[in-house]
Amino acid sequence: MVAVAGIFCSPLLIGAAVHFTSSPLSSVRSPTARDTTSCLDTLRATDSVNAVVKITVKPQDPKTKLPPDFEGLFAQEFRSRLKVPSTLALSVMEGWEACDTVAQTCGAGALMVGSQAYATAHNDGTLSRIGVVDVTLTPAFADSVHAILAKISELKLVPFFQKVDSIPLDISIAVEQNPDSVPAPRHLFRARIPRFGRQFTLVANPKNSSQPKYPSIAVLESVGDTVKVAFTVLPDGTIDPQSVDVVSGHYREFIRSVFDKLATTRYTPAKIGSCAVAMRAEQTFIFRTR
Repeated sequence: MVAVAGIFCSPLLIGAAVHFTSSPLSSVRSPTARDTTSCLDTLRATDSVNAVVKITVKPQDPKTKLPPDFEGLFAQEFRSRLKVPSTLALSVMEGWEACDTVAQTCGAGALMVGSQAYATAHNDGTLSRIGVVDVTLTPAFADSVHAILAKISELKLVPFFQKVDSIPLDISIAVEQNPDSVPAPRHLFRARIPRFGRQFTLVANPKNSSQPKYPSIAVLESVGDTVKVAFTVLPDGTIDPQSVDVVSGHYREFIRSVFDKLATTRYTPAKIGSCAVAMRAEQTFIFRTR
């Protein structure tokens, strides 16, 4: 349930990132995701693991500093409004234990739950520009995260900060494989997660590896960019549009070009044993000036 980092590795340009979701969240699970669940139903989980689902709150700009108690207080307000479902339909897999990113395999795989959100915090206790990326294809959970953030803003419960009027935030919810490393204030809830003790083969390179179109306006202005995106690859090798997250990028023209490319790209899906499954992945696109 914790994403395997950096399946696709390229140089990353550090700078102000542009974060937005690809389209509004849908309450309907895609047919491919349902097929994934059916495939997993044919496998028997080796065991289950007790995992801690954590929340991480940090500024989008690494140069910005939050007050020392900001993350803990924010997590407290979020946790007090979170209604943890007794069951949640999951279909996205992640590597668990002894992962070899060179060989692109893990000793086991487990289902993952989580969400990625962005919002701008204001010193009057409100939030604006709330956006949630459905990284694990669980619309009900993603919608709940959005509703909680909206409620926190409505009640003006964002922890107070000084010096600046607003701070763009990166809010991540994910399972921690090493719970002892997470401070208690960041714990949201505990969950028992099915673990499959079969070889987990990670997502390979895209089948069609041509580069995105270089924006014509960027050619005229001799501008380049590096765009890093995260997304969920479905069992048929396509990308779920609700799962796309722009991790880093400077110019919208380049980001649009990457989105157009992702819509037609096919990837080699991850597998647990012989079963194709959905998995979280990342890719970096480099646009060099011409």
